[in-house]
Order: sequence, then C-alpha cells, then structure tokens
Amino acid sequence: MKIVTIIPARAGSKGILHKNLQKLNYKHLIQYPIECAKNSKFVNRIIVSTDGEKIANVAKKSGAEVPFLRPKKYSHSKASQLDVIIHALDYLEKNESYVPDIVTILHPTNPFTTSNLLDRSITKLKNSKTDLVLGVMPVKTHPFRSFWHKSNLLKKFTSDFDKYYQRQLFPPLYFPTGDIYTFWNKSFKKYGKVFCPKITPLFYKKDEISMTIDTPFDLFQCEMIMKNWKSFKKSKKFKNY
Repeated sequence: MKIVTIIPARAGSKGILHKNLQKLNYKHLIQYPIECAKNSKFVNRIIVSTDGEKIANVAKKSGAEVPFLRPKKYSHSKASQLDVIIHALDYLEKNESYVPDIVTILHPTNPFTTSNLLDRSITKLKNSKTDLVLGVMPVKTHPFRSFWHKSNLLKKFTSDFDKYYQRQLFPPLYFPTGDIYTFWNKSFKKYGKVFCPKITPLFYKKDEISMTIDTPFDLFQCEMIMKNWKSFKKSKKFKNY
C-alpha cells in the first residue's frame, strides 16, 4: 500500500521568524515530523512542501524528499493547507504518476507527534469504514461557558448558560490537536477536502503530549518539556503518575 506523509513547511512566519528552522532541543523543527515518519512502520514516502531552499536542504539531509519548491501562490500567510495538499498530490500524480492510497499530514509546529501515534492512526484508518482519522483531545475550556463580545458588552454564548454551573455537567467535546491527519486519498479526491463526512477520532494516551508552536513562549514551553518533563515525572510529586 502506498502511504505518503506530506509535511507543509512554509518559509515565512509572522509569530516566529523562520519558525520551521528554529532549534528545539538541538534539532530544527522541520526534523521532528520527518523523524516521526521515518520511524513509522507503514509510511513509505515523506514529502516536504516548502518554498524555502534552506528548509528544503535540511529536509533532504534529514531523509525527506523535496521534489518541488512550492509556488508563491501557495506560500503566503493566507494560503490554505487544503491548497498545499492538493498542489503536492497533483504534482506527484502529473510528474511521477504517483497516486498514494493513504495520505498523512504532519507539521513541524507539532514536535511531540510520535511514530506510534502515526502508526495507530494508519491502522485505525485501515480497519474502519471511515474517510479520516483525526487526532483529538477533550476541550480544556468548554465553549458553553464562553461569552460573545457585542456592543461593548459580554453576551452569554448559550441561552442555557446558567445550566452548566459545574464542569461535570458539560457535554463531552473534543478539539483537533493539529498533530496528525490521516485519510484515504480516494475520499480526499471525492469530497475535495480533508474533513470528509466520516471522521474517526484518534484519542491520545495519558502520557502522550500535544502542543502547537505559534509563539516564542510556545517554543520555550516545548523546550522545557523536552528537557525536564521525564525527570519531573519521576519526582516524588508524581510517584503514581
């Protein structure tokens, strides 16, 4: 089965300058998804979609393919991930006659994604009658306790706002972590989007971490976690973790 990992890695960034080349625990961010896919039992191609030559060079040295430099129209801040995926798959089909069965999307800004998580998503897709396997976690701040800001006043998000006075009363909701998307290419072609009708959740295990790097503080937090979390867990405070 042809299984490809596509890694979008734009050269420009507003939150952090040259974000995908920033170092995290002595590695460039672009190296993390590449190593994740390289250690997968199922992925047999790794494609980095970038408009930056420096990113391309690091990606190639790390074991990924960079068969093209992404055109400018797909490289600005408002370009959608959907356009990037369509461009990559179209390029591979037109120039190499390569049509994958399964596509996985990983991101340099999610450095804690593991090959185990990736392989679980692929296995789950193979074994279920679904279009997409999506990594999700329970929401930490439930939207039912949120407010709209209208006319300089705060308006309750829901009409039954007061009903949910305890956290235990909230209906369970989940948000996509952004770490991993695994889908059938035939479903993607049929519906023209990643979020196809049938989506299966991929729940994280207790010790699996999900973080997205958008700001320098996010980068700092990830650095601290990578360097200190394992030893901190072994401390007396977390004896039964």
